[in-house]
Amino acid sequence: MKPTTSPFRVLALAGIAVLGLLDTASAVTVKLPAPVPLQSETMGLLRAVTTEDSDQWKLVAFGFTRCTDVCPKTLGTLFQLLKVATEKEIELDGVFVTVDPDRDTDSVLERFSAPLGQRVSFLRLEGEALDRFKDEFGVETVFYTKNAGNKLHYQVDHSSMAFLIDPVGRIRVVFDALEDAGSVAKMLREDRSLFE
Repeated sequence: MKPTTSPFRVLALAGIAVLGLLDTASAVTVKLPAPVPLQSETMGLLRAVTTEDSDQWKLVAFGFTRCTDVCPKTLGTLFQLLKVATEKEIELDGVFVTVDPDRDTDSVLERFSAPLGQRVSFLRLEGEALDRFKDEFGVETVFYTKNAGNKLHYQVDHSSMAFLIDPVGRIRVVFDALEDAGSVAKMLREDRSLFE
């Protein structure tokens, strides 16, 4: 499958490049001045996995269950931001998208998600469907030492970017789930105009 460049990828790369030029920027939270619409297929997948009203805001992050450092912190960020949203009466669902469907089977994801409660859903796609979904967000993954002789003990690198999507299906905020929890929590608490 030939990779495509989504409008979001171009916008995100431009935004990150601009942030790189600003020496005062300590994080990469970007509130998009022009929201980027997602394809209807992508929104359909996100709505299908959430347990609450399908027309709520979505907080989307990518990772995998065997990750021992980045992904647990990302899930902690999702949980923290969902708690702030609840306090501020913002209807928000979290969606954790696995980038490693070979090891993250449905049963593994069910066991992994049980302690998180119903506010965080998991999305598992495979093959071209996963590639299209990741491309929509500009998410890259790299698999190390995964081959015919090693289908279990391999490493995966992936982006730690997370996305805040409005009920219409547009990306409104892009942020680093590891570094920007505080700035996004502040946005949830103080920027009511974003959610109106």
